[in-house]
Amino acid sequence: MVSASQDIGLYKGPGAPRGRLAFRPEIEGLRAVAIMPVVLVHAGFTQFPGGFVGVDVFFVISGYLITRIIMADMEQDRFSLARFYARRFARLGPALWAMLAAVLVAGMWLLLPSDWPGLTREAIWAAGFAANLNYWATTDYFATHETALLLHTWSLGVEEQFYLFYPFALIGLRRWLPGREGTALAVLAAVSFALCLWLSQTATQAAFYLFSARAWEMALGGLVACGAGFRISAPMLRAALGLAGLGMITASVIGIGQLGAFPAPAALLPCVGTALVIAYGTGGPARRLLSLAPVRWIGRISYSTYLWHWPIMVFWRLEYGVYQDRWSRVGLVVAALVAGAVSYYAIERPGQRSLLALPRRTVFRIGIASVAGVTALALAGLALAPRMASGPAAQMAVELAAKADERRVVQYRMGACFGNELDFDQCVRPVGDGRDVVVMGSSYAAMLWRALAEENPHLRLHQATVLGCNPLLESTGGRACVEAYARVFALARSGKVAHLVLASRWYEEDAPALAETVRAMRKVGVAVTVIGPPVEYEQSFPRVLAIAERRGDPAYIVAMRRSARDGIDAVLGPAVRQAGGRYVSQLALECPSLRGSRACRHFASDGLPIHYDTGHLTPRAAGDLAEAIGPL
Repeated sequence: MVSASQDIGLYKGPGAPRGRLAFRPEIEGLRAVAIMPVVLVHAGFTQFPGGFVGVDVFFVISGYLITRIIMADMEQDRFSLARFYARRFARLGPALWAMLAAVLVAGMWLLLPSDWPGLTREAIWAAGFAANLNYWATTDYFATHETALLLHTWSLGVEEQFYLFYPFALIGLRRWLPGREGTALAVLAAVSFALCLWLSQTATQAAFYLFSARAWEMALGGLVACGAGFRISAPMLRAALGLAGLGMITASVIGIGQLGAFPAPAALLPCVGTALVIAYGTGGPARRLLSLAPVRWIGRISYSTYLWHWPIMVFWRLEYGVYQDRWSRVGLVVAALVAGAVSYYAIERPGQRSLLALPRRTVFRIGIASVAGVTALALAGLALAPRMASGPAAQMAVELAAKADERRVVQYRMGACFGNELDFDQCVRPVGDGRDVVVMGSSYAAMLWRALAEENPHLRLHQATVLGCNPLLESTGGRACVEAYARVFALARSGKVAHLVLASRWYEEDAPALAETVRAMRKVGVAVTVIGPPVEYEQSFPRVLAIAERRGDPAYIVAMRRSARDGIDAVLGPAVRQAGGRYVSQLALECPSLRGSRACRHFASDGLPIHYDTGHLTPRAAGDLAEAIGPL
């Protein structure tokens, strides 16, 4: 989360020294425009699907303000790296470390033992402003970051890693290319954007979390600080451009899905819009709107609000699931703002003032001690976590969490037969004697392959499971996925494949394309079995069982099930059968008493929970499903 704009308070008023950054109330208000969509989308307000672009708005603001601050100091020959980094510590540290400590302490009462390894790692990386590297390194297809209590600190890592190098770049430019700072920043922004654009198509997690792929956003703010762009003096035109910038941010928040891959090119619209507001929003309606006292107040507390809003919402989600009604969502937004205000007035500003009054060496020592303190607290929680297991369900959650990755490698054939690419020669080699069956689809197909193969030893089961699209004739999505499925359908048309088993996390809108796929395969004599969508829960199912056990409330399990997805069967089933295929309902097999007592099976035949996470089946549960499906 970008926070540099709070430094504008250090350079207020007409008496500010020449070259200093004069106070601009509309930038303080612009921070409110950034933080509120983030809070609203995280609170569950679906009207703002692109609310997360508020972080991109902050990156541009930060790049502008930090560039102005550094260049103003250099103009007066008073820039000091030690002073710069000490001020960053003082600005960001107190509220961050207080939030981390509070989350760890609260976690000792509210979390389960299986939650602690992840939280410990998150806290240690976040305390050292490197959370983005942790999430980039640990993220895989099965990662459940929606319940990662410190996920939001990734943006602090991106920002601070950029500022480890940025002052050196500006110093070098001033020495060897004086007056060309804007040109150099334009080159930096272009290279970083090109990298981000490429990674957004090939390695989405890297594009999202690595500072090198996000540097263009802060460099864009730096360009504005260097005076890049058209010099426009006409007040009406400047006002129109500032208002247009606000409109671009709003359009991104409301219609992010229409802007392409994220971060690039989708983040370009809100970032350019922010640059326009900063460059030309010094007058007119944009300035008047952003300078309103309530708007500026929200902007003032935005850093603390950002720090506290996500843990509040995740703790709520872990205890109560999705936000059940509008008043719950409104309450969470209010709680985030209240927590942000308390943190701002009680921790952030007093902490900053106190640290800035100390010698720089002392500031760094306090910073190092704070990181060490958070690390010690996190390790203490990890050490105590096994003693917190309150019953069999909690102990099973620990066991499944510890062995999930190891088991999935075997169950899913990770790497060769399931992942971003498919080793076609190893995983799909039919001979065409009528015994070749291909299981194809997403992870929900991969989890079944081994169980189906063991249940049908008389058949040759091949596995074509790839991330990125559904197993449909007219599939859209990742290149490797679309190409792999096209090869399978071509083999089926050529007579090499006798039977296709299709499984994915289906939606109602998939029904027409799925029916057309079944119909086309039946015309060439290929049998088709479609496995319906999985039963899903709001959070990891072992965790749901453990919380229900701890609370003594079996109804909690029912409340956590995503019952809104139950209706998909009623749409897909008839469509598949009318097209000539066989439809297998996971919902009916897992929840046979759904219409009566609304009871679902919770444990597989080995006594362990049915699901690893929110929906994927454990190996034994997959075996139970294969037995229920019967011979293919």
